[in-house]
Amino acid sequence: MNSPRYFHFFTLLCLVWVMACAHSGETVSDESTQRASAADQVEFDFADAASLPVVSPVEMSALTLKNFRVGTGENRILIVGVQVEEGGKENVDDMVISSIKLGNRALTFLSGSEVQLSSIWRGKEYFLKVALYYLLNPPAGENDITVSFAGPVTSANMGAISLSNAQQTAPVNLVTNKQENQKKILTQITTQNNGALVVDIVACGHKSKLKPETKDHLQRFNAQENSGGKSSLLGATLPVTAAGEVALLWAQPRRSINRLVHIVVEISPYR
Repeated sequence: MNSPRYFHFFTLLCLVWVMACAHSGETVSDESTQRASAADQVEFDFADAASLPVVSPVEMSALTLKNFRVGTGENRILIVGVQVEEGGKENVDDMVISSIKLGNRALTFLSGSEVQLSSIWRGKEYFLKVALYYLLNPPAGENDITVSFAGPVTSANMGAISLSNAQQTAPVNLVTNKQENQKKILTQITTQNNGALVVDIVACGHKSKLKPETKDHLQRFNAQENSGGKSSLLGATLPVTAAGEVALLWAQPRRSINRLVHIVVEISPYR
C-alpha cells in the first residue's frame, strides 16, 4: 500500500546521490573511476652479487656477475654497487674502475657516490673504495655484468639490483657515510618522493654478519669473499610510501668491522 511513496523516496535519494557525484567530479557510469588509484611505487625486480674468486697473492683485473636477470617491467633501472680493496699506496691506482658493462652496454657512474677509506693493520695501510653505477632502461633478459679495474686487485665485490617503474633520469638524492672499527652503521636520508624506493649498500673491510635493522628494510644480496682480502658487500631496499626522513641501520652482534662504507640512494617512481 505504501510502495509508491517508498518508490518516490528512493528515486529522490538516487537523484541527490547522482547530483552530488557529478558535482564532485566523479563519473557514476564508470565504476573503475570511482576507486582511488594506487600510488605509483618503484618495484623491486631482481638482485644478485659476486666476489672476486682469487687466492692471495694472485690478483685479477675484472669481476663478472654471470647471467644477471632483468625483468620485463616498464621504465627499468639497474643499480650496481662495486667494492674494491688493496693494501699499500703503490696499488691504489689499480683500484680505479675502468668500466662496468651489462652485456655490451656501459653503466654510468653515479656522481658523488664514490667513497674511499683507509686504515692501518699490522703496520700496513689498506684502502677500501666503493661506488655506485646505474643503467637506464636495461634490456630485459639475462646478461653478464663485468667490472674492469685499471690493474690487478686482491679483493673486490659487486652487487646488482634491477627495478621497474623508476624515473628515467640519474638518481639525485644520495647520502654516503663511513666508519672505522664499529659493529654498526646508521645513515639517514630525507626522501623527496612518495612511492620511492631507497637502495643502499654496505661495504666492509672483511667478512661480516651485518643485518638491516629498520622495519621493511630487506636485504637483497650478500657478497662474502672466502679468499683474497675476505671483504664483503651487502645491499638492500626500503619502500617509502610517503616522503620524509628515513634512518637505515645495519648491525652485527660481536666483532667490530675495520672499515665500513654506507651508500644510500633514493630511486624516484616514474611520473
